[in-house]
Amino acid sequence: GYGDEQIYNANITRLYWKLLPGQTGEVRARRRPAPRERVTVLLAANLTGAHKLKPLVVGSHRDPPSLRHHNQDKFPACYRYSPEATLGPALLRAWFFEDFVPGVKRYLRRSCLQQKAVLLLSSASPSSRTGPEESPPLQTPDGSIRALFLSKGPAGSGSARGGGRIPAPLEQGVVLAFKQLYKRELLRLAVSCAADGSGGPMDFVRSFLLKDMLYLAGLSWDLIPPGSIEKCWLLGLRAAFEPQPGEEEHGDPAHGEDGGGDSKVFSDLTHLAALAYKRLAPEEVADWLHLDDAAPGMEEDNGEEDAEEEGPGGYGEEEDEDEEAAAGDGGGRRGGEGGDTLLPTAREAIKGLETALRWLEGQDPRQVGPLKLVQLRSLISMAQRL
Repeated sequence: GYGDEQIYNANITRLYWKLLPGQTGEVRARRRPAPRERVTVLLAANLTGAHKLKPLVVGSHRDPPSLRHHNQDKFPACYRYSPEATLGPALLRAWFFEDFVPGVKRYLRRSCLQQKAVLLLSSASPSSRTGPEESPPLQTPDGSIRALFLSKGPAGSGSARGGGRIPAPLEQGVVLAFKQLYKRELLRLAVSCAADGSGGPMDFVRSFLLKDMLYLAGLSWDLIPPGSIEKCWLLGLRAAFEPQPGEEEHGDPAHGEDGGGDSKVFSDLTHLAALAYKRLAPEEVADWLHLDDAAPGMEEDNGEEDAEEEGPGGYGEEEDEDEEAAAGDGGGRRGGEGGDTLLPTAREAIKGLETALRWLEGQDPRQVGPLKLVQLRSLISMAQRL
């Protein structure tokens, strides 16, 4: 059998990674969201929550400029490319052998535990219509570390291989807490940039890059305490996120998975949204918060319609151009106060800011964090408009 430390669960969710509350209506007006607007995130942890693997982020940008020339091992989340930003069987298999197996082996070795583990996965794949029985087994050659595909149905329903039902604590509880925390940190960044005079919401959206998203994803995942993950398994979904005696004053970030008014995180979101958008109602914040939950094609999205709507060029190329500009790879746009020898021209100022940005991006992302980077990019974006 397996001990609690050796049982893992992984679930997949979609995320609008830089959508702000004021943009929800634009997304709903379109029949299908564009791949550039969303990513797929895989979250995995063991039963006790003591070992949380780095989040896997799958996006539609083949070579994001903001990630070039960086050691991605230093980022708190991993990035992989997929044309439609979906996690297919090939990517899942690569993650299992390249990230999951080595990470689990290191953890078991440090914990002085037997080198064996099982990963419980939902049998429904968001990017494939084929069942898990048609895929080769996910396991190491000696079978010591393997994945089991279990059903998502009610208790007593069967599964293709495991013959059981997955508790899905991450899918139904921790994943929703992760989304709330991510969007809270995203909104906090946007408000900070606006407060510092670095530009408005659109400047922030242009300046927030995949590199920053990976940092926020890792931060949000770290904010979920191991105890909340363990309680999802042992006490049931709601009990894991209800305030326990003595916890409320400490502000446990994982409370309130349904985004209700009693949730501390939701309260933070509403407050931050009011700072960024003066006339935004709490209902609109809730709509923005849960927009990912109803993303079209969550269970059976093969990407065909997206490809047809995008046309031959797709969205990835356009987004890469946006990243090139925001990352400081382009030149300054207009010369400004040409005749004043005491002040730099607009072009010179922009060039200097871009030089500073390239230097800052070359530093350890764990020490720099996304706030200063996004603020500097927003400042460049504002300077280019002046």
